[in-house]
Amino acid sequence: MNADGSFNRGPVDDYQEPSNVVVNNHRSNWPAAALAIGLVAVAGFSFYQYSQVNGLRQELSDNQEKQASEVQSQLAAQNNALKGTVSDLQAKLTEAEQQTNQSLAKFQTAAQRHADAAAGKVQQSLEKKSAAQQEAFNAELAGVKNATSDVSTKIDGVGASVDTVKTDLASTKAVVDKTAADLQRTSGDMGVMSGLIATNGKEIQELRALGDRNIYEFTIAKKSGMQKVGDIQMRLTKADAKHNRFTMVVMADDKFIEKKDKTTNEPVQFYAAHGARTPYEVVVNEVGKDTVKGYLATPKVSTARN
Repeated sequence: MNADGSFNRGPVDDYQEPSNVVVNNHRSNWPAAALAIGLVAVAGFSFYQYSQVNGLRQELSDNQEKQASEVQSQLAAQNNALKGTVSDLQAKLTEAEQQTNQSLAKFQTAAQRHADAAAGKVQQSLEKKSAAQQEAFNAELAGVKNATSDVSTKIDGVGASVDTVKTDLASTKAVVDKTAADLQRTSGDMGVMSGLIATNGKEIQELRALGDRNIYEFTIAKKSGMQKVGDIQMRLTKADAKHNRFTMVVMADDKFIEKKDKTTNEPVQFYAAHGARTPYEVVVNEVGKDTVKGYLATPKVSTARN
């Protein structure tokens, strides 16, 4: 208390001043705490993002490995399929070569038989002529001495006949060789090696003379519908004379087979029950306005087809 009766508040004020300082210090620590909490939150979010990125990387790696495995499997399957295709082509090529060799052997055998038969006939003719001429020669020699010149003339005629026969044989062989050269051999639309192909009427007759297949010539008009040729039926549906192309429907064994957009002199092949393993062949030589002209070739001997 002061001398004037009032209280001295100085010590009280000195006491309250530190209390205000403590309150201010607590308030100044809140931003630091908030900053620490924010850093922890950022660190947690960063760890979460890192985990997500690693998960995506692992998933991408697994997908890439799976796709690579699938691609390798597909490549292996395609490789096996290609190997099978090559094997099939080699088998077909071998079979075509065998058929070609068989056809050539038949042709050579037929030509040899024809030549032997012609030679036999010539030999018989010469023997008959020689016997008759020898008798005449003996009679003339015994009766008339001056007939020697006439007999010599006749013998010379026989020699000329022999030369003529030899010339005919050579001409026959030349015709046979030319026939084989004119007729063509090619693969049909089914990939099977065809027999000899004729491109005109003369070659069709030569092909028929070989005798290894049945030959049926035809002329089919579009408006005529189904027409019987041999043991099958055919119908012309389209004829392009400008580009020598045509489309037809073949009925064999009650089945319809469409041969679309074919060209002239192309072997159009299909299988029928009577042909067994050997396909039938349709060859069109001429394409007119809504008409086609050609021939059907069928095997004479049927063999079992797998």
